[in-house]
Amino acid sequence: MSQRVSALVAATEEATRELPMPVIAYFIIAFVSFIVLLGITWSFRNTAAKVGQPRRAPGAPGTGQPGSADHARDTDGTSH
Repeated sequence: MSQRVSALVAATEEATRELPMPVIAYFIIAFVSFIVLLGITWSFRNTAAKVGQPRRAPGAPGTGQPGSADHARDTDGTSH
């Protein structure tokens, strides 16, 4: 019986494989990858708002700058 147990233990020891790098290296690689992806995503922030707004000349109506007709309007549409 002990020969069978020792043969079984020897077989399971041979079947195990060593990882090519330490476990912490996998964590570091995954963490850096997610940080890089977050940086790429962050670089596109507010892009939809920039694309959806037409460009206007400074002082043109609708820009909300001093000298334009809409400058005196509040956010609810009432004048000051």
